[in-house]
Amino acid sequence: MNIYEKKQRWKYFLIISAIVIGAGSLIYTNLLVDIIQEDERKQVELWAEATRILGNTDLNGGEIGFPLDVIQNNTQIPVILTNSSDSILSYRNLDTARIHQDKYLRKRLEQMKSENDNIVIDLGHSRVQYLYYHNSSLLKKLAVFPYIQLAVIILFIFVSYIAFSSSRKAEQNQVWTGLSKETAHQLGTPISSLLGWIEILKQYEIEKSTVAELEKDTVRLEKIADRFSKIGSAPTLKNKDVVQVLENSLSYIKTRGSKRINFLTDFPKNPVIIPLNETLFDWVIENLCKNAMDATEGSGTVSLICKETENHVIIDIEDSGKGISKSRFKTIFKPGFTTKKRGWGLGLSLTKRIVEEYHNGKISVLSSEPGVKTVIRIILHNIE
Repeated sequence: MNIYEKKQRWKYFLIISAIVIGAGSLIYTNLLVDIIQEDERKQVELWAEATRILGNTDLNGGEIGFPLDVIQNNTQIPVILTNSSDSILSYRNLDTARIHQDKYLRKRLEQMKSENDNIVIDLGHSRVQYLYYHNSSLLKKLAVFPYIQLAVIILFIFVSYIAFSSSRKAEQNQVWTGLSKETAHQLGTPISSLLGWIEILKQYEIEKSTVAELEKDTVRLEKIADRFSKIGSAPTLKNKDVVQVLENSLSYIKTRGSKRINFLTDFPKNPVIIPLNETLFDWVIENLCKNAMDATEGSGTVSLICKETENHVIIDIEDSGKGISKSRFKTIFKPGFTTKKRGWGLGLSLTKRIVEEYHNGKISVLSSEPGVKTVIRIILHNIE
């Protein structure tokens, strides 16, 4: 398992944990809501019984203190009492500023009918009243609370993830910049020394082809050092023929690749001029071609296709290798992702950085079929 996949698992674990906590809170709160709702129903039933006692014409001087206390102690649950004709007889715990508005009372009555089952009060002698009620404000707030809590948890996770990602990205940028510049600095001294030795070798009777090869490799090292020195700095983009850059990159790659790999090209016949940093973009093509060659395991086909549209230049690098699973289309460009036993998994990450941040382009896996082919697509703007 690579480093990126391990990080992804931790992210999923934290998200799932938060969801479980939120869901547990939701379930527990709903249980409390059910208990309180049942308790409120019992209170309303007790209120109804007190109303029945007070409305009983047979009471005639009986004790009414207790039922009155029951009715008066209900200060939380809104109730409306109606007769069999649905006329409102009394009400309690409603908006005192609007209780004289018949329209307001009717509206609240309809709401109560839809919210809870009524309670029938049998006063005897074929007299019946109906008690309707709302859930208390406390119960409503408690019912909404777990959803608010879950939303806060999700928002916290989202903000934390954004902050963590931004912080990690900034830290990665600092590490890459520092490492790149230090690498370029460290390479500078031995490269200068090698150039001096090559000039000395030219003065002796040494086979010219040998010296020429040494000089090519030293120039190559200079180019690599130049690449590293540009990472982390704002690159200078100049109008270049992208077709010529592709041909130059491919020419070098062919000499370093397996003879059993067949390189195919499909380039426009005319120059395609776009703003490029040739040193860094050459690095992009090298990385992608080397990955394509690795995917073929030393035997297969690597194709470079370049085409120009009205506003863009599209470059496709296609290989006949083992392919990439669809779930990894985006993760292959993440730092630390690698399927190789050796390497840090920074090649494609740097490639994406160069294309998207330095050249304002796009790079993605266009398509892939396991064991058939993989196509990586780069889209660049062909105007400033």
